[in-house]
Amino acid sequence: MSAEAAAGTEEQAARPDPERKQLPFRLDIQGIRALAVLLVIVNHVAPARLGGGFIGVDVFFVVSGFLITSLLVKEAGRTDRISLVGFYARRARRIIPAATVVIVVTVLVSLWKLPLLRAQDILTDGVWSAFFGANIHMAQVGTDYFSQGQPPSPLRHYWSLAVEEQFYLVWPLLLMVCLLLLRRRGHTGAELDRRFRRTAWVVISVAIVASLAWSVHATYASPVTAYYSTFTRAYELGAGAACALLLRPGSVRGVRLATGAREALAGAGLLVILGSAVLLSGSTAFPGLWALLPVLGTVALVVAGGTGPTQVGRLLSVRPAVVIGDWSYSLYLWHWPIIVLGRAILGPDRFNTLPVSATAVALTFLLSWASVRWVENPFRRGTWRRYRLSLAIYPVSIATVLLTVLAGHLYVQERLTGGDEPPITVAQYGGTELGDDEYVALVKASVLAAQDGADVPSDLTPGLVDLRQQTASLGECDYRTGTQELCPIGDPDAERSVVVLGDSYARALSPAIDLIGQEQGYRVYVLVYSGCQATSLQQIERETGRIWQDCEDFKDWATQTISDLEPAMTIVASSVGKVVDPATGEEIGPSDDYESFLEVLDEGWRGLFDELTAVSQRVVAVGNTPRLQQEAGVCLTKDDPDLGDCAFPPGNRSQRAAKVLLSAAEASGAEAVNAKRWFCADGLCPAVVGNYITMRDTEHMTPDYARWLATPLATALDLRSS
Repeated sequence: MSAEAAAGTEEQAARPDPERKQLPFRLDIQGIRALAVLLVIVNHVAPARLGGGFIGVDVFFVVSGFLITSLLVKEAGRTDRISLVGFYARRARRIIPAATVVIVVTVLVSLWKLPLLRAQDILTDGVWSAFFGANIHMAQVGTDYFSQGQPPSPLRHYWSLAVEEQFYLVWPLLLMVCLLLLRRRGHTGAELDRRFRRTAWVVISVAIVASLAWSVHATYASPVTAYYSTFTRAYELGAGAACALLLRPGSVRGVRLATGAREALAGAGLLVILGSAVLLSGSTAFPGLWALLPVLGTVALVVAGGTGPTQVGRLLSVRPAVVIGDWSYSLYLWHWPIIVLGRAILGPDRFNTLPVSATAVALTFLLSWASVRWVENPFRRGTWRRYRLSLAIYPVSIATVLLTVLAGHLYVQERLTGGDEPPITVAQYGGTELGDDEYVALVKASVLAAQDGADVPSDLTPGLVDLRQQTASLGECDYRTGTQELCPIGDPDAERSVVVLGDSYARALSPAIDLIGQEQGYRVYVLVYSGCQATSLQQIERETGRIWQDCEDFKDWATQTISDLEPAMTIVASSVGKVVDPATGEEIGPSDDYESFLEVLDEGWRGLFDELTAVSQRVVAVGNTPRLQQEAGVCLTKDDPDLGDCAFPPGNRSQRAAKVLLSAAEASGAEAVNAKRWFCADGLCPAVVGNYITMRDTEHMTPDYARWLATPLATALDLRSS
């Protein structure tokens, strides 16, 4: 959402200042804001009912570009100059105080009510939001393979404020440069204003065309990053700016619109916005060309209302719409944290009931009213209008957020460290009765501890504080970067070699193979590409929904590399996802008919193992690690859990998929190692085995636990020295 559109320029949203001439106060603009914020709120509260309500953000962008540029053009016409100090002082008063309050409150509530591991992520989100870099951060999180599947941040909506502020770091400066150049050429008065508008129109037209072209390309190539990008959204703000440059009182560049034309334009604009909200959905490739619908609809409303009264304009100017428009900035800031935190605290099923959802909306309006009265208005008026005080708002805001975040980090560390609860031992739960295999016995003992509701050990490995950072290092050989280097680990000087092939599952396993290589004398090559499953089937990229060519290229290269290396063993570990069925050419994945998917998967695994057995001395599939119902770290940092709260069944579907992998390996002459015994027993998979946290998330083992499994895995792989 556009912060400027919601907060309003002082000319548009505040009472007239008698010391300077004001822009005409357009009540219909307040109504457009109200429409936009209501679309967004309904979409977030009930996405199934209004799947395209997110286009309210695009409406705000256009309104923002219009209001800000109107303000700057008016200042240039009145004073022959543009004051950047004055501009940023006004923005600081309007945008930062309410945004800071919401960040601080959201962080504090998260620390109070959410699992501390999740609250720790929100602390990071708060810092990015305060620095108006949330769009960059959310794009990084959205494209991070290991962050997929995590719940949304309650501060995610700050991405749109970041887009706007980044745009306004450049646009006023460009206008100021245009004005200075024209003044140096001797233009003054009305001639300067005319040439300035014309020059600014050329500049913004070029920007609109470039941004729209990039938006179409980026939405196709990388939808997640495109969604949050300032470059893909700049044309939306630019469209509003173009309206400001074209509109004159009652006309468009001197051309007055007939009453019928105004009415038709306004009606069409409103219908396009509402139609977009109804017809578009979360699966729409957005922004791209689709964003043109709400953008053009808003342009139509702005232009029609700027050339004279319309019936639509009167509808948008009714008192309730104006009030909601006045509150729209605070409504936008508050609604998303209330929804996200409410769903996390109460659970989605309970939150989505009508009484609870209605209460959440009512709370949003209540807090927004309070914010407008006691935060927004006091900062927009009175002593804060002095430039020096206004410019101090931002550093004070940054300091406030940073101090809150620092205190939050200290609180999390204090809660997640210390204590004297001992690790689980085999001796506590039956000793030799649990079997001769000490590793399997410890898993069984840990399951018994969970069934007894034992306390969580204090000295966990890895620690909970940095659990989400626990991923196996790939060094210089992260093949997602496009490199084709080889980075031998284990014993780099050994004559024998082992290859680890697969996706993030293989990456998670690699610390164990690295340690085996060091101890048993093997060069280890880790040929992994997170998200790219190792089957011979063509894979569908999750982000684009198309065949993932980079993945296919990697698999071809990896197979050829294994052929060149002629390793003593190739170890395959991989998850499963959407692929192309060779028989039909259609996409099929785990969410489709599962039996059919497993049949296709079996064919893909057999194709892979047939290739590998021809070029590797031994081929071994390692699989059947559990897929938990909940992140281990989230469970272990929620309230005050015992071990029983964080022990889960392994997941029926993941076991069936693993069975297909292991069976296909054996049917193709390869070997199979069932890893379930090192994670689960008696139908339960404990989050903690001994004092080890087994999983960094729901499906990837931690590097520490992988290294602990090196000894039994070496035995299972028959890689131990005689």
